[in-house]
Parts: sequence; C-alpha cells; structure tokens
Amino acid sequence: MKFHLAQVNIARMKAPLDDPRMAGFVARLDEINALADRSPGFVWRLQTTEGNATALRPYDDDRILLNMSVWETVAYLQHYVYRTAHAELLGQTGQLV
Repeated sequence: MKFHLAQVNIARMKAPLDDPRMAGFVARLDEINALADRSPGFVWRLQTTEGNATALRPYDDDRILLNMSVWETVAYLQHYVYRTAHAELLGQTGQLV
C-alpha cells in the first residue's frame, strides 16, 4: 500500500497581509508556491482560485494562516523545505508569530 505525507502549517502573522511588515512574505508567496508545485515528490497543496491559501480563515483570528501540502515522501518534503529557496524564508520568521 502506498501512502503520502500531509504537511500542515498554522502560523499567526504579526500583522495583516496588507501591512507593510508582511510585504516580504507576500512578495515571495507566488514564487515559493510555484517552486513547491514543480518540486520532486510534490503531490498537491491547499489553494484557492488565487493560487494560495492566504484567503482561507478557518479560525476567528484573521491573522492565523493555514497551509497544507502533500508529498510522496518525507525526504522529498525535507529537500523542498531545507535545500531550495524555501530555506531562505525559514530565517525570516520575523513576519510570523
């Protein structure tokens, strides 16, 4: 039987998406999502018609973001997270939490 790995991120932004403090995150969102889409082992990601999941608000707090992606293996997810341009964003946690 074959399984996939579902990965979920839940984060609370320091400011709304339209706030200048979130500009760096917003500016790279399409780039990083496109990178995931074409990465080895990528299966699927949660998105609206805008191409990302930032419009989804599953909680009463409008500053909580939810993201989900599905990967073939942990190794493929690790490569995307730590060995691509996505890794640059991990050091820029100042916009979230």
